[in-house]
Parts: sequence; C-alpha cells; structure tokens
Amino acid sequence: MIRKYKIYIIMGITVLLLFMVLPVDTKGDWEIPWDITLEGEGNDPAFRSSTVMEIFLKNGTAPKDITVFVNQQKINPIWDYEQSTQISFQEEGIYKVHIVHKNGYEEIRQVMVELNNPTTAKITAGAYTPGAWSKKNVVLEAYGAKAVSDIQFYEYKIGQDEWKQMKNNKLEISKDFDDLVYIRAVSKAGREGVISQIPVRVWKQKPELAKIQCDQEPIGGWYSKIPVFSYDLKEKEGPQVHLYAQLTDLKTKEILTGIDQIPRIRKDGRYQLDIYTKDESGNQSEQLYQTTCFVDTDNPEIFVRYQNPRSEILKYQKAQIIVKDENLKKENMILRTSGKQVKPWKLEGDHYETEVIFLKDGKQTLSVQAEDLAGNKMIIQEKSFIIDTQKPRIKIQGIDNGRSYSKPVKIQVDVKDQNLNPDKTYIYLNGKKMNSVMIKKDGYYTIDVKTEDLAGNQNRCSRKFTVNQKGIQIHFLQEDLKEKQISTKNLKPGFRIESLEPVQVMAFLVNGQKKEYQWKEDKVYIKDPITENGKCSVSLHVKDSAGNEKTSEEIQFFYDTQKPVIKIEGLDQKSECEYGKQIGILLENKTDQWEKVILDGKEQKLEHHKITWKELAPGKHVLHLKAVDQAGNKTDQRITFKITKVLPKAVKQIVVKQDKIPSKKDEKKQKHPNLWILFLIGTSIFVSVKMFCSYRKSRHS
Repeated sequence: MIRKYKIYIIMGITVLLLFMVLPVDTKGDWEIPWDITLEGEGNDPAFRSSTVMEIFLKNGTAPKDITVFVNQQKINPIWDYEQSTQISFQEEGIYKVHIVHKNGYEEIRQVMVELNNPTTAKITAGAYTPGAWSKKNVVLEAYGAKAVSDIQFYEYKIGQDEWKQMKNNKLEISKDFDDLVYIRAVSKAGREGVISQIPVRVWKQKPELAKIQCDQEPIGGWYSKIPVFSYDLKEKEGPQVHLYAQLTDLKTKEILTGIDQIPRIRKDGRYQLDIYTKDESGNQSEQLYQTTCFVDTDNPEIFVRYQNPRSEILKYQKAQIIVKDENLKKENMILRTSGKQVKPWKLEGDHYETEVIFLKDGKQTLSVQAEDLAGNKMIIQEKSFIIDTQKPRIKIQGIDNGRSYSKPVKIQVDVKDQNLNPDKTYIYLNGKKMNSVMIKKDGYYTIDVKTEDLAGNQNRCSRKFTVNQKGIQIHFLQEDLKEKQISTKNLKPGFRIESLEPVQVMAFLVNGQKKEYQWKEDKVYIKDPITENGKCSVSLHVKDSAGNEKTSEEIQFFYDTQKPVIKIEGLDQKSECEYGKQIGILLENKTDQWEKVILDGKEQKLEHHKITWKELAPGKHVLHLKAVDQAGNKTDQRITFKITKVLPKAVKQIVVKQDKIPSKKDEKKQKHPNLWILFLIGTSIFVSVKMFCSYRKSRHS
C-alpha cells in the first residue's frame, strides 16, 4: 500500500512539472454577446438626423457584465426587462461607443450625427479666368467643403439639367460652351451643401477671314498712287471677332499695327500688309491675307554726264548715263546711241548706271528712256556731236594677272600712241604712284595704268599678282613636348600655320597614320586626344592655293600615363613572412625612382633600386611607398604585413591544444538547456509508469 502511494506522489509531481514548463492558453472562442442596431436617416455610421443606438444582450449575458463608454466617458445605460438599452445621440458630432464584456470581449462603433449641411465648396479653374472666353479646355476642381461626416463627393449641374457626380472632384469642359456651372458638396450622411456657381465660356471654332478691299488696282503689286485698304467683317455667334492688321515697311522695318482698322500708307515705299482675324477666345483664322504694296508716285530721273561736255567736235567722248529710281524696271531702260555701250546696266547704290564710248568717226546721237515698276516714265533726248577716237596702247610685262611669285618680280610698263600726253599717263601700285619697277616685299599687289592722248582718247589696264617668298611656315605649338616623356591627360598636339595664301591641310599624321583634325583660327589640332602609351611622332602636311606644299618637322615624344609598379618579395599569400627571412621591394621599371619609403613611420634610405630588410621584429609592420616615373606619374601605396616567429613542433602542439575552440555540439548543449530538462521529465514519467505496471502485475500474481 505504501508503495502505491509513493507511485501516486511521483506521478503528481511529474504532472505538476509539466504544467510549469508547458504554456497554457486560457483564451477560448467566444460568441458575440450582443446585437447592435442604429435608427436614423442616413447610412451607417453617418446620419443626417438624431440617431438611436439599441443594444440587445444574448446568450445569458447580464447587464452587470457589460461596461459602456461614449467618447471615453463611462455611462450607465438603463436596461429593460428584455436586457436591452438605448443610447440617444441628439446633437451633431462624432461619437465613439466602446462596449466591453467582463470576459475581455469588446466592440467599438462610431456614430456620426450631422444636422447641418456641408459648407460651400471652393472652385478652382487653374489658369482660366471665370467669365472670360477661352479656346483651351477648362478644368473645374471642387474642394474645401466641410461636413461632420466628411465629404463623400461633389456634384454639378448646368442650367436646368440634373445634378451629376464629378469624377475625382473634377469637371472638364472641352466643347463650345457659354453657361453657368453649379457645384455643391454631398456629405457621407447624404446632406447637400451650399451651391457655388462659376461662369464658363469655351469656344474652339476658328473665325473666318474678313473680306479685304482696295481702292486701286496694282500693276504686279506696284501702285502709282497711295492705296487705301478697307474690310468687311460679319458678326456671328460666340465670342467677338476682331481684325488684326500689321503694316511693315520693308526698308526701315518699321511696323504699324491696328485692331479693327487697317494702318494707312502715308508715303512711297515698299510695304507688306498682313491681316487675320481672331476671336476673344484666341482662335485665329486659318487664312491669312498677305500682300506686298510697292508704292512709287515719282517719275524716274535720268542724268547724262559727258567726259567733254563743252566740245561739239572732239576725238574722244565718253558718256555716263545714270537712271535714278528706287523701283526701276530694268528691262524698260532703253538706250539708243550710235556709240558703244561698254558696260551693262549696273546697280550702284540707289541708281543704275552705264557708260557709252563713241569710237566711230562721224555724227553721234544719244537718247535714254526709263520706266519704273509702277508705270511712271521719263525720256531724254540728247543733242548730236562729231567725234574722232583713237586710244593709246598699254602693255604690261613681267607679271601675269592672278599669278603668285616666290621670287622678287620686275615690272615693265609700255604706253604707245602717236598723240600721247605724258602728263595724263598714270601708273599706280596698290592705289599709289609706282616708284620702283622691282617688287621685293611679300604681299598682294594691283598695278593700274591709265593714259590719255591729246585728242582725249583714254585707255586703262590693270594686273593683280602676289609675291610670296616665305611660302608656308609651320610652327609646333607644344615645343616643351619634344623628346620628352609626357603624362598629360587629353593631350592634343597642334601646329600654327603662317601663309600669305589660303592653306589646306593634306594630312595630320600621328605615327605615320592620318588622323582627324580641327581648325581654330590659324591653328590646327588633332581632333581626338592621344591615348596610346609609347613613342609618338606628330607631323603636318599642308598645301596653299598656289599649289605649294610643305611638311613640318617630325615631332617625337614618349607618352606615358601608367603609374610605377612596385613589386614585393618574401611575403606569402597572407602577407606574412617567418622571422629571419628577407623581405624586398623593387620598382618594375628601373627608370622609375623612389620618392619616399617609410617603414613603421621611419623613413628609409634610398641608396639602391631594390631595398631589402632581414630579421625584422615579429609582429605587424606597415610600409608606405611613394614612386615616380620620368613622365611624372606617381604611385602612393601602403602595405601591411606580419613577421611570424618560428616555434618548435612540440610547442606548436601545446598551443593548438590550449587554443582549441569549443565544438558546435558543445555550443548547442549550452544554448538549449531546456531540452535536457524536458528529456529528464519525460524519462521520469516513463519510469514511473513502468514501475506502476510492474507493481500491478506482481500484486495480481
């Protein structure tokens, strides 16, 4: 019997331990202990009238089990015999009803009582001015109305139409429109706010062009009298249409404008008239009335100037004819003469002119007729005269017209005539009297020879030539690059060219290869910078307009943008070295130089290309290395390495045993001690049950 009690005690202790270890979930599933109904006008939870909330208890729930809060204030409702109560909300506001059961179940309901209508909605139309005409779409947006239950949506109507809900509180008017738009807010409780209104006028139809009239008929756009323009514009529905006119003086660029009137032309000139119509919405007529008005009310002026006006009988005569009119009709300038027209009609400033030379012996005549573009005419009849002509002969030797000479030139001028007048023979070089026949200085030259004989016959001869002894001069712009090592980034070698004649680049060569180039004033640069490291040679080949070619000297330099490379000897992959072994640093390129070598903060001597150390103290060391090459490229490098002390094998084994790291299995045991507790508890239960079964079996036997 005592043994039986011991078994029961062990089992009880085991169960108690299990309850202590295992968590207990005391929360169960509960049925909702009440029903809630709301009575009032509107949609739960928003009401537009006073509202009554009724609470019905069920499932044996007693009023004493219930606690009710309204807006965080506890209330004591009166419960009837059916275990129901009512909560009345008479005033406007938002109410938060919180119902709590003693078992922990709770429910929160919100009631919004709205007794007043929403406030007036604000309306924005963007850049549109209300009541003004616009050709662009008008977007109205409603906002800013307030209500207790909040605003559910905004609605609109036009005229007597039905109210319609706005999409995203916006209304876009994209067609012809001229009316009032009414907008109001509607709350979630269903109350309608104060109506706002805004006038909107949209017109997208383009107006027709006005009918333009003129009091004169032009001749090819030309008027011999000042024209007057008028218009006829029909009125139509929609925004008012206006006429816009612009009169531009094509000579002075002066502009006159008019709205609903056409600017008047006041004087002779060339004008352009542009007319269009535009309504108050900004719609412009597709058609544009455009015309040019060339007004000329004056007759042409004709002037005849004789070289010898006083002589009726002479050996030589030349007449200069000038016809002056801003609007001459060139094909209507008629010249009738027995002489020879030596020059075609040529426009010189504000007039046309020509020359007539009378070369034949005998009676000579001359008449001139001119008509301008507007139809105005002028005729001049000149008196007759007798003429005898024989002009001197001029010969220029030593130069050819338009030729360029690389050496000094000698000029010889011969003038021959039986009746030569030496006092009226002139030789000019570049507009000045020529004193020397030998031209030695480089430059552009024009020799001009004029002569006249005693009878008044004249002759003239001129030559243009160039003296270019220097030829083409090519100068390299970056002289400091020659035979140097360069590391400059974006390097663009270039040449400066000096030449009297225009020059063309035949080839820009880099290492014998043609490269693209670009001009900047008198300088030529390679288009793309030098990028390839190594020896580089640059030259330029050019040619001038006279056919002379020249190639510059070949400029050579070494382009190097690579930094010095530092090698380290004696370290393994872990940047470690055993104590007593040698460590060395050296530059890969022997032409590179050390700038600074610092070991553990102490600067080292730079006596050799290669620097070595032996028997450095065990531990961590830091090397700070600086090197530079001949092109100026620099390397700044920091190296951290470790010197390890060599230990005997026996000592190493001891160190390994002492430094043994705990296994993951041990860590797992330490991290989860509770699992061992559960294992012991389970073993105890198993042993207890086993002992009890053995006791029962032995007693039964």
